[in-house]
Amino acid sequence: MRFDGFAGNTQAKQLLSSFVDGGRLPHALLLEGPSGSGRRTLARLIAKAAVCMGEGEKPCGRCAACIKAAGGNHPDIVETGGDGAARSFHIETVREIRDKAYILPNEAPRRAVILAGAQGMTEQAQNALLKILEEPPAHALFILTCENRAQLLPTIQSRAVCIPLAPVAPEEAEEAVRRLLPDADGEAVKQAVAVFGGWIGQAVQGLSEGTFQKVLALAPSFAEAVAAPDELTLLRLTGRLEKDKGLADGVLGALWLIFRDAAALRFGAEGTGLSAAPETAAKLARTLTRGQLLALVSTVEGLQADRLRNINYTLFLTLLCSRLRSAAGR
Repeated sequence: MRFDGFAGNTQAKQLLSSFVDGGRLPHALLLEGPSGSGRRTLARLIAKAAVCMGEGEKPCGRCAACIKAAGGNHPDIVETGGDGAARSFHIETVREIRDKAYILPNEAPRRAVILAGAQGMTEQAQNALLKILEEPPAHALFILTCENRAQLLPTIQSRAVCIPLAPVAPEEAEEAVRRLLPDADGEAVKQAVAVFGGWIGQAVQGLSEGTFQKVLALAPSFAEAVAAPDELTLLRLTGRLEKDKGLADGVLGALWLIFRDAAALRFGAEGTGLSAAPETAAKLARTLTRGQLLALVSTVEGLQADRLRNINYTLFLTLLCSRLRSAAGR
């Protein structure tokens, strides 16, 4: 299978290639990854491969089916979903998709149905989908995307092959971002990839929509507030994240880089800085102990894991303040 435009994720590619090249795609796939992980891009590539009529690797990109799929008008590819919010993916949508799935394909050997943002399904919608996943028509391929499989019913999970997506290595991610944003400043691309942890979509969105600049402006103040004598400054800064989860993810990434650089300085490693706030890192290296800085690095990693698990966002912001202050010995 060919993966044009989809970077990294070697293990996922190997598994999917074995399915497509061997002509044994399962009836349901579940692509799991956070916003910006490329799950929808991959879902469309799989659907394109499923309807491809060309010879050799699929999707060939040259046959009539691939051209139609690229233009978003192949009659045997259906894409629908919620907006990602809880309960935004309703049972009526699933029922409509379920009814269409039983109709034989118009042109291709299979009918591919992409259900994007499946974590937004109501429980009723998931139960309606379960009925067709239990006894799917032979020609149907269901491709679900979600942030975290735990957001779906265990019965849905058990009837799909789950393919988790991973961050992309820095050099490959930078190349992909430059390809998508050819006019972007090279140093900004490198820093954005680091801040957003190798999630290409997040880096592209951050650079193109201004989130990255907000992160650079906010993160140094956040880092210093963590070590401040009082908690009020950090609480006020956290309030700026209440309506912007993308900004919170970027700030976490930037904090990790600052705390990492501060710890490196505290251990005597000069010239190894990765963050865009070397002055803040140097200040923290003078203010906090080695143990506190290492604890802050570990705490940020734990908070990032919580975001991937999609815990309640209000609870997450509360944990952010208390855990960072505790790690800093405040």
